[in-house]
Amino acid sequence: MINLEVKLMENVLGVEEARRLLGELVYRVNQGKEPVIITRRAREKAILMGYEEYRKLQDLAVEAAANRVAQALEKIHQKVNEAGVPPAVVEEAIREVRSR
Repeated sequence: MINLEVKLMENVLGVEEARRLLGELVYRVNQGKEPVIITRRAREKAILMGYEEYRKLQDLAVEAAANRVAQALEKIHQKVNEAGVPPAVVEEAIREVRSR
């Protein structure tokens, strides 16, 4: 059995300290790939992370949204087929909505 253990070292800084160290933090984030959590009044408010990690998260979000749309369309297609609605009626309804 393979044991995969992920250790996340969280760097947490207050906004004032992060402001003073911004250049160093940007360098550290890009070198170590570890994000920095920025707090204000002891509450997490922002994350400083490397651009490549940000892009990966954006790509995952887009992929997840596309999957949700595909699943919803598949359910609609199944319900339309189960109801016996002719494809021409569905196409006309789509054209009507798009023209608004």
